[in-house]
Parts: sequence; C-alpha cells; structure tokens
Amino acid sequence: MSWYKKVLKENKKDIVSSAAFAVVFALAILLWHFALSKSFQWETINPIEAPSIFSRALYSALVFVTFGAFLYWVRFYQFLYHLISDRQLYRGIKGLIWGSLILIMYFWIVPTIVELLNAIISFFYNILNLVLYLFPPLGASFIVFSIGYIILKKYYAIKKGAWHEEKHKENQ
Repeated sequence: MSWYKKVLKENKKDIVSSAAFAVVFALAILLWHFALSKSFQWETINPIEAPSIFSRALYSALVFVTFGAFLYWVRFYQFLYHLISDRQLYRGIKGLIWGSLILIMYFWIVPTIVELLNAIISFFYNILNLVLYLFPPLGASFIVFSIGYIILKKYYAIKKGAWHEEKHKENQ
C-alpha cells in the first residue's frame, strides 16, 4: 500500500469533517448572499490626506532628521568642504543639495508613504468589511458543524462502547 493511501485511511475522519465544514460554510455563504441579494465590493478609502505645500517646515524638519542627519553622520559635508576650497561655492552647493532633498521629500517620499499607509488602512478596512459581511454565514456554519460533530462523536462513542462490551463478554 502506498504511503498516501495509508495516510488518507488513517485521517479519514478529519478529512471528511473538514470537507463537510467547508461545504456547509460555502452553502451558508451562498444562501446568505441569495437572501440579502447583496454582493461584496472592494472599496478604496483614503483616510490620510497628502499634506499641502504650506507644510515646508515639516519637510525641512523631516529632511533634517533623516537625510541631513545621515549626510552629517557619514561626514559628507566635511568631505564636500575639503573638496571645494571656495566657501561661497560650498554654501551654494550645500543649499542646492538641501533644496533637492526637500523637493524629493515633498514630491516622492511623503506621497509614497501616505499612499502606502492608505493602501494598508484600506486593505484592513476591506478585510474587516469582508469579515462582517461573512460573519452570519460563518456563525451558522459553525453551529451546524458543531451540532453535526457532537452527533457524530456520540454515535461513534456509542458504537465504540458497544464494541468494547462485546469484546469484554468474549474475554470472560
């Protein structure tokens, strides 16, 4: 006998009970959908709005604590100062770098983060909405499955008890 046939025979009860639950749950969802005549629809929500252009102080602070701190930590400005001997040119290049970092923060990084956060919130909102949409059939399926499980367990216990009594009588 193949190993998979042996495993299937050993786990026959579990396979049948889980398949029965899946079928009952699917039927309950179909009945619930039919009774409500509603359909689930995925929605996109945007609870976080992108900041306005007047938030330049915020972007400057973000650049200061992220990119600016990193450039200072790797001593980029010290390297740039030693590379360029003219102090006026050094300040101009440093200002250009700083302005570029603020623009990158405004046009690319913050909108990407806001979009990512909105997508995450939207995903969990829709999952919660789906759970609330499916909850009544899930509850009904769980109740039907539990009743069936209890009945089958009692039936097998009675059958098993009768078998044990017969074996006990044979041994005496």
